[in-house]
Amino acid sequence: MSKIAKGLVITALALLIIYGADEAASRSIDGEDARETGFLPTNAMVRGLAFGGSAIALSIAAFFVAREVSTFVWIMLIINGVLIAAGGAIAGSAPVAGLGALVIALGIIKRFRDAKIARMA
Repeated sequence: MSKIAKGLVITALALLIIYGADEAASRSIDGEDARETGFLPTNAMVRGLAFGGSAIALSIAAFFVAREVSTFVWIMLIINGVLIAAGGAIAGSAPVAGLGALVIALGIIKRFRDAKIARMA
């Protein structure tokens, strides 16, 4: 199960990187003249749902799948959460920033749960 969780968080990170790069490509340097699409032929709503929503869902799934002690998983959950929260803050979307905080919280919970499991073993 640890390999599945690692695959899920890595996939979520890849989706977030692609999403962020496409969003950056859709904007000009000075922030004006924003285009509807970046290098992916999708509009902002589809891009957000497909890449951002999937990344959030995969991160949450990784938390529940990861039963064994895994430092990699909780670190990646925190990284994914920071990227989601930062993207939400930049876009001015409080719900997205809140979901980023949720993923960060799951990473922190995973860290302490892993420490408790390690102490018991």
